[in-house]
Amino acid sequence: MSGTLIDFCKQLEPTQLKLPSALLQAATDGVEFQHHFPTTRDESWKYTRLGRVASLSVSALRFNQTAQPLASSEYIDIIFDTDGWHSSEPIEGLHIAFARALDATEWNACTLEGHVQHINALTAQGGVSIRVDDHVSLSKPIRIIHRIQGENKALILHHQLVMGRNSMAQLEVIFEGKSDGTYANVLFDFFIGPGSKLHTDMLQQATGVHYGFHTHRIYQQKDSTFALQTITSNTHFTRNDVEVFSQEEGAHTQLYGAFIGTENNHIDNHTYVHHTAPNCTSDENYKGVLSDKATGVFNGKVKVYQDAQKINAYQSNKNILLSDSATINAKPELEIYADDVKCSHGSTTGQLDQQALFFLRARGISETKATDMLIKGFMAEIVGAVKSSHIQEALQTLLD
Repeated sequence: MSGTLIDFCKQLEPTQLKLPSALLQAATDGVEFQHHFPTTRDESWKYTRLGRVASLSVSALRFNQTAQPLASSEYIDIIFDTDGWHSSEPIEGLHIAFARALDATEWNACTLEGHVQHINALTAQGGVSIRVDDHVSLSKPIRIIHRIQGENKALILHHQLVMGRNSMAQLEVIFEGKSDGTYANVLFDFFIGPGSKLHTDMLQQATGVHYGFHTHRIYQQKDSTFALQTITSNTHFTRNDVEVFSQEEGAHTQLYGAFIGTENNHIDNHTYVHHTAPNCTSDENYKGVLSDKATGVFNGKVKVYQDAQKINAYQSNKNILLSDSATINAKPELEIYADDVKCSHGSTTGQLDQQALFFLRARGISETKATDMLIKGFMAEIVGAVKSSHIQEALQTLLD
């Protein structure tokens, strides 16, 4: 594997964020200690090779502290692209600021794990800070668009979203653009206050030879609800790491995902739900459809801590392979230290139901149309969980 973690960071700009000094030191120590990119001998990267990422030659996109204004629309839009960052005017109860404006004491998460988070801490050039006031239900969805285009660029951002007590919001996150030899490392920290609800729909459809690393860390307080629907389609290389800290009683988490891979796409979904408090629930449902020589990974882990009684955790992963060359590696995990819980997990992989296909063909439906119908039926549960009409339409187009 060519290029070390230190070499990779050196070609990028030092971070422009005012992160806590202890966090930056931990990232520096982590990169120096690990030195090389992980290999398939590392359990969390067992099915994802990073050799081509290590050899990338990229330069980081820079962003001015002041956003370029956007015209009013049905969304509160925030856009990051090669021209900088752009933002709509916030509405009452919503506060938007560039991440560089945050003082070190305003960053709520002060831990790092793994080389992706270390690189982000050392080289992030921007991001957005979003705060929703207590008892506010936003009248418009927030939409964050990441658009990476051109060659040999790096988009490295750290976002923070804080939901006040008993607040409610809808968020859409989009990754798009056509590029070549590009790298994205985008980290989201979500802090869901007591009694608050956040619904997030994410669409990943950047095309070209693009390597995307997406980290989501969710911290939930008492009686809060967090839902994340991740749609990944035909991307060259995507790694999603979702880690949930269900910290207080009564929290509910929903993680749904649909991934569609063709050609030589590689799509890797890793989830980790920490149930540290009692009377909490989590619902995971990931579905994949892979064709040609595409590869997919699903590694979902639920850990129930000793004092977290009355937990109800459900995890499911189902996949359809449309060619003999497509591959899926699935590893659902449960780690339980409490004795009064309801937890289940499972994973299945197979081809299309030949009996159902024959039934449709016997009624004059073409094989292509019948296949489309079966795949749409397979994905219907995920599509139905998406609130964004834009992302629903995009997903339906993909399934067509």
